[in-house]
Amino acid sequence: MAVEELATSTEEGTKYFIDRSWFDSQQLSFDDIVVERMCDTCRGRLGEMVEERYTVFDKKTGRMSFDVRKVPYGSNPIKVIRDCCGKKKGFITPDMPTLEAIFRIYLANGNQPMPLAHVREQLAEWCPGGGCQWLMLPLETLERIVAHDHYYGLKAHEVVV
Repeated sequence: MAVEELATSTEEGTKYFIDRSWFDSQQLSFDDIVVERMCDTCRGRLGEMVEERYTVFDKKTGRMSFDVRKVPYGSNPIKVIRDCCGKKKGFITPDMPTLEAIFRIYLANGNQPMPLAHVREQLAEWCPGGGCQWLMLPLETLERIVAHDHYYGLKAHEVVV
C-alpha cells in the first residue's frame, strides 16, 4: 500500500507549504505578516482572552482527552484565518497578485502541504466567473513562480522517512 500512496503523491505533483523558518531567516515576523491578512473583525479581537480546546495525551491511560486554556485571540493566526477570515468574501480577490493569492490559499487551509493543482482548484472557487489572471497561467508556470518565490516562504514539502 505504501507504494500506491507514493505513486499517488507523485502523480499529484510536488506539495508546497509556507516555511515559517524562512521568515525567521529573513528577520521577519511570520505571525505579524499573517495577522495582516486577517479580516477587520478578527484584527479587532486581537488580544481578547478566549478559551481554546487542545488535545492532551494521558500517559497512564494511553488515551487522548481535551483540556481548555485561556489564550489571547489571534495567538495562532493561521487558525484564525482557517476558521474565519479564509471563508469570507474578499479574502482572495481576482485582481490580487498570483503569489499573494497562493499564499492566502495555504493560510486558509491551515498551511497543509498541497500540490499546486489543488491550490489552482481552490483559486478557481474564488473566481467563479473565470478571467482571473492566475487561472490563465499554465500549471508549469505556477510551479515556476512558486519555485522562485522570495517573498512568501513557499517551499517544496519533503517527506523525511
